Amino acid sequence: MKKEDVEIMQRIDTIVWNELVSLLTAHPEESLHAPTSPKWKSRDVFAHMARWLNYSNNLIENYCATGALPDSGALIEELNARWQREDREAELKDAKEKALAEFSRRQRIIASIPLDKWNEKLWRTVSYDGATHYAAHLNYIVVDR
Repeated sequence: MKKEDVEIMQRIDTIVWNELVSLLTAHPEESLHAPTSPKWKSRDVFAHMARWLNYSNNLIENYCATGALPDSGALIEELNARWQREDREAELKDAKEKALAEFSRRQRIIASIPLDKWNEKLWRTVSYDGATHYAAHLNYIVVDR
């Protein structure tokens, strides 16, 4: 793994993340998804992103420390549903702050990983909750940009 590869990944993550944050911030109280999708508002997306970023940040740190990835024991949809139930009363400000903090934590973690720790498994783990995830949420949003 080259340092430039990691830096490029982080730049792409930041660009797509900033686009998502800008769009969510511009439409705080609207239902953002298509009528056939769940009626998520900005709060819901920020809370979702905060949960997944925290989860993946912990996975990355664990993998770097131990070389192993624990089995989550839950499917993605099960985690999404549980976290959405737990976060349905969250305030937009709190959800946004948590998401921004977890994204910053992610960037610090990635930047701190020594190059000799990078392998295909770590790259996949880090990439899983990066730009592709943020772009998927951008693609769900159907409000005017």
